[in-house]
Amino acid sequence: MNERDASVEDEDLPEIAVKARRAIKEAAAAAIAEHWRNGRPVYVWRDEQVVALYPDGTSAPVEKKPPTP
Repeated sequence: MNERDASVEDEDLPEIAVKARRAIKEAAAAAIAEHWRNGRPVYVWRDEQVVALYPDGTSAPVEKKPPTP
């Protein structure tokens, strides 16, 4: 369980909220698995920046690009 999940335990939520939380986690896991099967990175927010998580287990911060005029 991560920090955000720790704020409210499943047993303190209505059953529908627990089911929704579970469905969201399953959908996210399926999306990540699909990206990695296709060799694509998954992008997450970590340590105040966007980070690419690669299928081989490596990660790298994403460089900021200046806006195009």
